[in-house]
Amino acid sequence: MGFKENVEVLLSRSHWSQRHLGAAAGISSGRVSQILSNPTSPTLATVTKIAAAFGLEAADLVRDEMLSAPGDELEVALRHQGDLNSEDIQAVHAFIAYIRGARPKGNRRGK
Repeated sequence: MGFKENVEVLLSRSHWSQRHLGAAAGISSGRVSQILSNPTSPTLATVTKIAAAFGLEAADLVRDEMLSAPGDELEVALRHQGDLNSEDIQAVHAFIAYIRGARPKGNRRGK
């Protein structure tokens, strides 16, 4: 995967249109369409704007690995704050998975 594929995945996951992404990133929807339909590379400034619209770093969008599926908006919120690095975010997800696994089944009030 690369930039184009990552943006397409994020658009699909977020249920955003190209117009919505353009508005969120501060670029025209025509430019978004051009980026996704042409093999040309966008400028670093454009990549940075698009990444910020999704609450990510530019490096996240240009990685060849598939983007992880956050499952909810937690990861986007954590990344958007900028206080946590990838390892910290993974630790938060591991803790949440632990808590979800340790929670008693059935009624949440313990009845």
